[in-house]
Amino acid sequence: MERDTLIDQFIRQFPEFYDCYIEHLEFNQEFLGHVFFGDEVYTYVEKLLYENDDIEQIEKFFSFFEWMAIQTDLYIVQVLSTTVLYNFGGRLNILEKAQCYMKPYTKKLSQEIEDLHSGK
Repeated sequence: MERDTLIDQFIRQFPEFYDCYIEHLEFNQEFLGHVFFGDEVYTYVEKLLYENDDIEQIEKFFSFFEWMAIQTDLYIVQVLSTTVLYNFGGRLNILEKAQCYMKPYTKKLSQEIEDLHSGK
């Protein structure tokens, strides 16, 4: 059920990803949140951050990430933490740009991931 909530909310906010979602379903026979958010969403947001010319779209994604961060469903939070935020941490220049757009709960999760990376 939480997977349905995640993708339903995402497609409602970002209908331009609907075709990618359908292709993902056809290929995987089910919605795999970590795969979809890693392959499609993270890659897209990373490109937005790198180009840094569509601030409105970047802010929209980070508002969605904040929605994910405050969910009580562990699956949704894990997709954000271990797929999106973990990947930001792998590229310092992208992480620094991303941090400028992160809202409080997303920033807290991101810091927890970075602390795990550094062994704190």
